[in-house]
Amino acid sequence: MNSSRLIAFESFHSAILNNNRELFVYLPPSYDSDPDARYPVLYMHDGQHVFHKDRKGESWDVHLTVDRLVAEGRMREIIVVAVAHVEDARIAEYMHASPDGHDVFGMTNQGELYELFLLREVKPFIDRKYRTLPDKEHTALMGSSAGGLVSYNIGFRHPDTFGMIGALCPFFVSVDPATMEERWLSRVYTEKQDLKIWMDVGDSEGYTVMEKHVRHVADTLIRAGFQPGVDLMFHVAIGSGHSQRDWAARVHAPLLYFFGGIGKPVRAELHGPAVIGLEGPRRALNPVVHYDSGFMVTDLNAHYVADDPGIVEASADGKLLPKRTGSTKITYNGSAVTACHELAVVPHVPATVPVEMYVKVPEGTPPADKLYAGIELPLLREGWYGGTFEVPRDVSFVFRISRGLGRHEVDARGREVPYRTFTADGRQVLHYEVEDWIDTASERLSG
Repeated sequence: MNSSRLIAFESFHSAILNNNRELFVYLPPSYDSDPDARYPVLYMHDGQHVFHKDRKGESWDVHLTVDRLVAEGRMREIIVVAVAHVEDARIAEYMHASPDGHDVFGMTNQGELYELFLLREVKPFIDRKYRTLPDKEHTALMGSSAGGLVSYNIGFRHPDTFGMIGALCPFFVSVDPATMEERWLSRVYTEKQDLKIWMDVGDSEGYTVMEKHVRHVADTLIRAGFQPGVDLMFHVAIGSGHSQRDWAARVHAPLLYFFGGIGKPVRAELHGPAVIGLEGPRRALNPVVHYDSGFMVTDLNAHYVADDPGIVEASADGKLLPKRTGSTKITYNGSAVTACHELAVVPHVPATVPVEMYVKVPEGTPPADKLYAGIELPLLREGWYGGTFEVPRDVSFVFRISRGLGRHEVDARGREVPYRTFTADGRQVLHYEVEDWIDTASERLSG
């Protein structure tokens, strides 16, 4: 029986960007046995984590997911091209010109050049070397975080080349945790294009990517003419943070949407706040519909019924309109599935809550002015980081404590530790202790 295989190009040169990087190519099981077959192509950013893991990140294991879905008959065979980033250039290459005309993060934006690199160097190389279906209807582009942002930008700038765009946790806005100042990193497109779009966000990403920003872009797409459930699939992933582990857990959904069948709905879950205020932040429901294929999506064109509509109503896109204080049940009625959620309306809900967080680090920790624990923590004194922070209410965080990319916490034996999590649903004091760091443990163990 034939199996899929991975091919690595270790030093793919770009004359446009004047650098080299790895390309990884997944070929489907039938590629060598059926010489007349041609295949759709999925291009993915951050390619070193598409099929593999390393010290700086886990793997999406896309090859395993594609193999499984193909074997189950849920999607057609495809070629996957994973374009690795160049570490020091990643953010610059994934950023197009910003709305305010300034470069971001202290480097020159090169998104337009990276775009040309894909269009003029990578895609022509792949189309020459492999039996592809090169038209837009069979060509997808997908990435996460800044890779999700650059996929969104390239898709709208070149809908004649890429007909399917996967933007997982797209990094639309940079939030300053100290001031909560928001800086949009991208133009938000308001014109309809001939694209199929998958866009999602985790509900536990903290400040890294916030649901309200991604939802704003999705709402703009709908106003432009995209139809939820048709050419736009939007999903708020419950309990999901901002890591390869999280994206690997749901990459099957855009794969089914682009290259297979999503199946039939079999159940629904209705998520939302337990309490909202007549005064306070506006909130929305998240009806997650699950399908028999494993596909899942947030329904943005739903029908809701409140037991007492005099207390609260919900619009088709899930946005809640509180009317008076009290408690009621809201029922989501979807296509053959329903779900309920209990909700209370009170006079006022504050926009933020105070969170105290303290982290003790082990002796020998390399000097650092701050740690990242969902929140940036300043150095308090030797061995201790933390402080008190005003955090947006009900924002959730899934994280491992780190000193920066590739320098996250591990246990005393250098093994990975479970992700930590908390939700800012009220005043709380959090204490954590780091046993060791992956970089220092690796150096010690290898020595």
